[in-house]
Amino acid sequence: MEVKKALTPWIVCFVLLFSVAPALTATNGVSVTIRFYDKEVYYPDSNIRIEVTVGNQSGETYRFRLADRRLFNLEFDVRTLTNRQLPVSEQFIIQRTANQQVFYREITVAPGEKFSFVEHLSQYVQLTEPGVYVLHADFFPELAGSAHRSNGPAMSSNRLTLSVRPGTAEDPRPEHRVEEVVQEVLRREALPPDQVVRYMLDARRRGHWNQFFLYLDLESLLQTDPERQRRYQRLSDEDRRDMLAAFRRDLQQERADEDILLVPESYTVLETSYTQNRGSVVTEQRFRFPNYIEIKRYTYTLERRNDIWLITDYTVRNMGVE
Repeated sequence: MEVKKALTPWIVCFVLLFSVAPALTATNGVSVTIRFYDKEVYYPDSNIRIEVTVGNQSGETYRFRLADRRLFNLEFDVRTLTNRQLPVSEQFIIQRTANQQVFYREITVAPGEKFSFVEHLSQYVQLTEPGVYVLHADFFPELAGSAHRSNGPAMSSNRLTLSVRPGTAEDPRPEHRVEEVVQEVLRREALPPDQVVRYMLDARRRGHWNQFFLYLDLESLLQTDPERQRRYQRLSDEDRRDMLAAFRRDLQQERADEDILLVPESYTVLETSYTQNRGSVVTEQRFRFPNYIEIKRYTYTLERRNDIWLITDYTVRNMGVE
């Protein structure tokens, strides 16, 4: 993906606050998707960040203008469940309606590549009350409201459901504090591969599900099954997230991948080996049954991402009984 670094000034006089051009969900293989950048509990005063991704699945290079102030490329439509649209922010109105010099750069997205950036929702809409909202973004490749826009209508993104709880980000209601403390404590640390495996196994033995999942790469584990992989690869980003959430629920309810869910009475780390970004940990685990103890040898495959080792696959070999 090549980004032309030269900034080009353009005098844009904005007459209308909103574009009246219809929106498209995708244009010739080019699409716009949004997701919550932070998986947090949101309150009316929260800093809600949205990641916007322009994806090119066409056979040609796609180019668009990206303004230094992204609100010249974006509009967010946020509505209540009764379809009441939230008003735009004062900042949005001031910047969109002013006669000013707009700087932008040309972004080039090659076939099969993506370009992403993150925006703060509060810069676009006034969200002051708790509730459940539905939002989507309209993306303008040639700058919203510009008299020089020549790339046709805006592209509309997928929809997200936003739940905003009562209280404030600084002083949430007591019933939500325990949940946030758990989220704060369970942060991934830069542990070596063998300690990652020990952490996972100890969590499983204690029945602590959040800790058990902490170093599991669920997306990789889900795709170790060929049929699941085929289904997953055909889904949209939003449907993939739903499938991953369902896979996690199935694991927690012990309805999938039973080998990784077995609770060992004891285990021993036999061997650990790793390069810069890939690792392997071999363990011997013992499982007690009424009349015997079954021995299994688990080999876990790990990958290092952003200095964090994650379990991406495993194999099991039966070693007999005693």
